Amino acid sequence: MSEKKIIIYFYNRLFDPVIQSNFWLYIQELLDDPQNPYFFHVVTYEDNEAPLTPAQQDLVRRWKAQGVGWTALEWHRGASLSKKLQDLLAGFLAVLKLRMQGYRYITSLNSVAGAFAYLYSLVLGLRLYMYQYEPHSEYAIDNGIWAKESRQFKITNFLERKSAHFASVISSGTRFMEQRLTKDWKVSGKFFKIPSVANSDKFKFDPLVREEMRKSLGIEDRWVLLYPGKFGDLYYKEEFAHMFRWLLDLEPKLFLLIVTPHTDEEVHNLLAVANIPREAYCVCHSGYDEIQRYYFAADFGIISVPPGPSKKFISNIKVGEYLCAGLPYLVTRGVSEDYIYAEEQNVGVVVDDFVEDEVVGVWPKMKELLTQDPEARRAHCRQVGLEYRGFENLYPRVKAAFAALVDEAPNSFRGVSK
Repeated sequence: MSEKKIIIYFYNRLFDPVIQSNFWLYIQELLDDPQNPYFFHVVTYEDNEAPLTPAQQDLVRRWKAQGVGWTALEWHRGASLSKKLQDLLAGFLAVLKLRMQGYRYITSLNSVAGAFAYLYSLVLGLRLYMYQYEPHSEYAIDNGIWAKESRQFKITNFLERKSAHFASVISSGTRFMEQRLTKDWKVSGKFFKIPSVANSDKFKFDPLVREEMRKSLGIEDRWVLLYPGKFGDLYYKEEFAHMFRWLLDLEPKLFLLIVTPHTDEEVHNLLAVANIPREAYCVCHSGYDEIQRYYFAADFGIISVPPGPSKKFISNIKVGEYLCAGLPYLVTRGVSEDYIYAEEQNVGVVVDDFVEDEVVGVWPKMKELLTQDPEARRAHCRQVGLEYRGFENLYPRVKAAFAALVDEAPNSFRGVSK
């Protein structure tokens, strides 16, 4: 029996929160398992402007001691085609070297990495597992980032579709992508429905942290809406500011807690568009290590994703984190299965868009949730979150997906698996 040597290919930094808060949770669990049958080698693209911290260096040493190899490539900053081609070539050479060392399987996360991994697999004869497969080219169309006639869209969309038909294993977060891949496109690879996981231990509510955070921010008596994210591109921008303005007009007790990589000045200028007074919000910055503290300080979460035909395929990490921290959330209709859970499980409110009549119309339901017994509300949201996005529920599916990747029995990749 051949060794089960798997390349993990990320078109990200190793310590990008998207990696560490999601897929890496599963890898860490496998590494800690004495019965782990896999040998992993990770290929990443590191940013010279974001060097590893001492704590991160310690983690890397720990993972290497557990048998993980790591190839850290240099990320070429910029969105031009030439920069992407540089990264593509560097990745190919790294994967080629590993192929010559006996690595026969590769797994990727998200769209660009999936497209690159598909090309490597096609040339080098690797079996491909695409984790969290989503149509990012279609997101770009829905958000007006690319034109449908653009070269970027045509190339990316072509590679997304070709990779789906090539992959031995695919996982994605919604019933809608399952329908597309297994019924509409009839891909031959094995499908596993795996929404974005939440670190349920990290986001377990801590009342002492809540008290400390609310006191330090001066928001002890406010209803706090949390938004930990970016503005623009795939997310609302000015519409977000107006959304909060309409809610604030209805309830002056509301307070907006923003945790973002944007500068304070950028956020101040954005919220000034809707004449939001500075005493009604706070702009904070946090790494992933401390982000849960802001969740504990809040009462309600916001998902700032505009609607669009492709948005049903999204699996937003924040929803699982909100729920596991005990927070209900506001979301637009048609986004992932999150809007379905919000309504059917009574853990949030749904608007068609961030427009005044929709936002004003949903306020009574938001107020109803905010005025519920806080402990009961948190307990209910967390239970839904554990069932929907909890690690314990999703880890067995990831283990099954890896097992399917290395299962090379004849015809073993036909059909569908949940």
